[in-house]
Amino acid sequence: MRKQEQILTEYKEFCAAEGNQHIASEYAVIKLQDIIDSFGVENILEIGLGIGAIAGSLLPVNEHLKYAGTEDNEFCLDALKTNLGEKYRKVEVFSELSEVPQIKFDLIIIDGKDPDLAKIQQLVTQHGIIAIEGDRIPQQEMLRKYFPGQKYVHSISIKKNAAYSPFPQGQWKGGLKIIFVNPNLHQTIWWLREKVFTKLKYLYRKLR
Repeated sequence: MRKQEQILTEYKEFCAAEGNQHIASEYAVIKLQDIIDSFGVENILEIGLGIGAIAGSLLPVNEHLKYAGTEDNEFCLDALKTNLGEKYRKVEVFSELSEVPQIKFDLIIIDGKDPDLAKIQQLVTQHGIIAIEGDRIPQQEMLRKYFPGQKYVHSISIKKNAAYSPFPQGQWKGGLKIIFVNPNLHQTIWWLREKVFTKLKYLYRKLR
């Protein structure tokens, strides 16, 4: 089974799970896999694990990944254990960012709130990547200020939500906001390509 097909198989399980109204979009999960493959991501920190849709979709096809995350909601903490099953052992769970040890992460996913967001400056690798799922404009603006040399792109989809999605079928699939905190040449080229694609996708949407 191709990697993307396996991810979608896992993701569909979360689309039918209790608490699905707050899961990440299908497009965001697939784009995160693209980032993992493109930049050799080895460890991930997810702020706001929720019911586990991102971790549960990515871990089965990335056996090498070290995965940590924060979550303090009791419903979500219980759902994580149920939804991830055996994969739960692969996720190190903390209540909030202040509890995360001072280790470096290649990719930090923002999928929730945390009062100590500034700590991300100490937790991301030199050429690390921050991915923001959902609108989260205040967090996006704050994070971009933390990294003056960053490059940012909002990657969007030209497809609408599928029938199995918990989101309205008439709406476009949610995008993913990507911040390269200190981009190297490879990341800059990828960012530039994604900027061009995003402009073309916006044009496509207007014409539809």
